[in-house]
Amino acid sequence: MKVLGLSYGYHDASACLVSDGRVLAASAEERFTRQKHDANFPAYAIEFCLREAGVRAQDVDHIVFHEDPHAKFSRVLTSAVASFPGSRREFINAMKAWLGKKLWSLNEISSRLDVDPQKISYLSHHFSHGVQAFMGSGYRDAGILVVDAVGDWACSALYRGEWVDGKPVVSRIAEVAFPNSLGLVYSAFTAYLGFSPNDSEASTMALAGFGKPIYADVVRRIISEGDDGTYSVDQSYFHFSRFYRGAVTEKFIKAFGPARPPTRKLPQSSLHDGEQVVDADSQRWADVAASIQLVLEERIVQLVASLAKQVNSKNLCYAGGVSLNCVANYKILTSGHFENMYIPPDPGDGGTCVGTALMFAATHGSYDPEPMRYPPYVGAGFDERATAEMAQHVDPDHSLPYLKRGHSQPEGVRWHQRTFDDVDALTEYVAQQLAERRIVGWYQGRAEIGPRALGNRSILIRPDDLALANRLSAKVKDRALFRPYAFSVTSKDASSVLAVAPEHLTFQRWMQYAAPVHPDKHGAVRAAIHCDGTTRPQVCYPDDNPRFHRLLQAVGARLGLELIVNTSFNPSGYPIVSTPVEALSMFARTDMDLLVLNDTVIWKQ
Repeated sequence: MKVLGLSYGYHDASACLVSDGRVLAASAEERFTRQKHDANFPAYAIEFCLREAGVRAQDVDHIVFHEDPHAKFSRVLTSAVASFPGSRREFINAMKAWLGKKLWSLNEISSRLDVDPQKISYLSHHFSHGVQAFMGSGYRDAGILVVDAVGDWACSALYRGEWVDGKPVVSRIAEVAFPNSLGLVYSAFTAYLGFSPNDSEASTMALAGFGKPIYADVVRRIISEGDDGTYSVDQSYFHFSRFYRGAVTEKFIKAFGPARPPTRKLPQSSLHDGEQVVDADSQRWADVAASIQLVLEERIVQLVASLAKQVNSKNLCYAGGVSLNCVANYKILTSGHFENMYIPPDPGDGGTCVGTALMFAATHGSYDPEPMRYPPYVGAGFDERATAEMAQHVDPDHSLPYLKRGHSQPEGVRWHQRTFDDVDALTEYVAQQLAERRIVGWYQGRAEIGPRALGNRSILIRPDDLALANRLSAKVKDRALFRPYAFSVTSKDASSVLAVAPEHLTFQRWMQYAAPVHPDKHGAVRAAIHCDGTTRPQVCYPDDNPRFHRLLQAVGARLGLELIVNTSFNPSGYPIVSTPVEALSMFARTDMDLLVLNDTVIWKQ
C-alpha cells in the first residue's frame, strides 16, 4: 500500500510517501522553492516523493491531508465574527482566503493531482500531530502531548496511543481550545522582542539565557494554571483575533515596557568570554525572554504531569511547533514523569504529512510499530558530478559583486577540487582541514527532514576556537551572536562531554534538547555552548549516519574528542540548501574554505 501525506496552507508545506508502512521520501516544499516556510501547495515535494517511489499520483492508494478544512474555517469565522465590527478587516481578508481557496483544499488536491476524490481524506490538525508523534516512535503504548499555536480549534492536546491487534489506536484525553494557546503567546513575545513570529522563536529561547525571570509572576498571571492540569490565557494582553493591531496590547506594553525595534541590534554574545556590557533595554528584553521561557516550561511540565496521571505508560511522545523549544524539552525529559521520550525529526507542521501517511497505512494494513521508525535522512539527494564538472570552469572573480555583506575576497582566488574513491581517505582529509581551522560545507547523500542539520547538510568547524566561530557567524551564516551553535559527538565520547543521565543519551540524536556540558569540557567545546553552559547535541551512533560518524572519529584522532561544531547549511533567513548548485553558490559567496559534495572536495586557494 502506498500512501501520500500532505501538509500545506499555513506554513511549512510538505509531502511524504509511505510504502508498505515504510517512509520512502519526505520533504518540505521550501527545499525546492527556496521560500522559507513555504505554505503553498507542495507540488515540488510531491513530485520528489513520487519520483523516489517510481509511481504516478494515480498509482497512490490513498492521500491524507493534515487538517479538517471545515473545522478550521469554523474557528476562523467564529473568531472574526466574535469581535465584529472591530475585526472587519480580519473578517474580509479571512473570507477572501478561505472562500477563495483554503476551504477547498481537498478539491485542490484532487484537481491538481488528477486523483479520484474518494481516495482523499483528512485528519484533524492536532490529531495529525498526535499520530505524527506516536507512529514513528516504535512504542507499543504512550502518552501523547501536542503543544502548538493553533490548528482546527485545539491549541494543546493530550492523547493516549496504543497498538491493539496490529492496529494503532490514538484516543483523545483532553484539549485546550483556542485562543488559550502557549504557542501563540510565545510567538507574541517573540514579535514583541523584535523577532519574526512563527519563524524566530529560537531567538527568544536563546536570548532567555542572558536574562533573569524577574517578570515571571506577571507572565504566570497571563498564563494561569488550571485546577485540572491545563491552563488559560488572559486575552487582554494580546490581539489574537485582531492581528492587524499588532501582536500585543497596550496593557502588555505597560507590564513589560517598550518593545524592541527589529532593527536594533542586541549586544549579548554567546561567543564572548568575560563581562559583557549590556544596556538597560537590552537586559530588560532578555529578562522578559527568560520570564516567558520559564513559565512556558512550567506549563508544559504541568501538562506532562497531568498526562502521566491519565495514561498507564512509561513512554511520552511529543509534537507540535512548541516541541522545537529544546530548553523546555530537556525540562520535560528530566521531570521524571516518563522514562522514555520521543520527538519526531520534524515535530512541526512540516512533519504532520509523515504521521498521517503512517497512520493510514497502519490502520488499513497490519504493521508492527518497530519497523515504522524512520531516520531523518528521507529528503532529496543529488549526484554532484555535473556540478563538480561545472565548477572547474567557473572564474571565482565573477562572484565578487555578489559576495555576502561583510565578506571581502581578493581577486585571483582559484578553486581546486579532488574526488575521493575511498570514504576513509575523504574523512581523513576533511578532518585534517577542520583541525587546521577551515570552515567546511559538508553536503552528503539525502537531506534531513526538519530544521536540524544532522550531518548531511551541515557547516562544520572545530569546537574550541571562538575566533573561528565568530568568523562563521559574521562571514558565512550572518547569524546573531546571542544565538549559540551546537555540536555533534559520537556516542563513544558523548558521556564524557554531556552532563546527561546515561539512559537519556539515546534521546539526544536529533538536536532536540538543550543539555548541560560538563564544566571541565567547556574549553574544549567553547564555540558550541551557550552562556548557561548548555548545548543542543547530536549524539551520533555508528548506524545513524556512518559517513558522518567516521568523520567525527577522524576529528577525534586529531583533537582528542570525536566532536564537531555543526550548524545548518544555509545563510540566515533562507532554507537549508537542497542541491549541489545551491551549496556551491553559498560556498562562492561566503568565507567558507572547503566544500564537500558527496565524494568531491572543492577548496579556495
